[in-house]
Amino acid sequence: MKRFILMFAVAVMAAAILCPAANAQEMSKKEFKHYVDSVATADNKDKKAVKDSLIKLDASLVDNAEMTFKYTDHNFGTVASGSDVSYDFEFINTGKEPIVINNVSTSCGCTTPSWPREPIPSKGRAIIKVKYDSNRIGNFSKTITVYSNAKNSPVVLSIKGSVQYTQNK
Repeated sequence: MKRFILMFAVAVMAAAILCPAANAQEMSKKEFKHYVDSVATADNKDKKAVKDSLIKLDASLVDNAEMTFKYTDHNFGTVASGSDVSYDFEFINTGKEPIVINNVSTSCGCTTPSWPREPIPSKGRAIIKVKYDSNRIGNFSKTITVYSNAKNSPVVLSIKGSVQYTQNK
């Protein structure tokens, strides 16, 4: 029974770290130690078990996947209407775990993303291709939000430019 209570306490503590602090990485080492001390029980054996579990959780968060983009914004400048307006946002997985992209959303329907559906291994490179509908005349500024299992998720990418009308010949 005591073991069950301890396991339950560890689960509650892990949830407490992930919710109020967003994650243990956002805390300084001193804040993290103070937090662990404040949530651990008074019993030294239980306190050590909880502290060890939380430290392992903190270490696992550090080892997560991380998306590092070469560029997070792109300016197309002035483009002709009806032309191909697309850009490849290249990134590398600088973490130790594979990256799985769950979803890529855009700020409007005039922007279409495509992304790899398979996991990107550690040190692996991949591209998120973004295409803009150049039949819409005028200035544009759009965002693309990338959701994944990376510790820096979501990542916001942006494109901007101006589409000028050109008559088809």
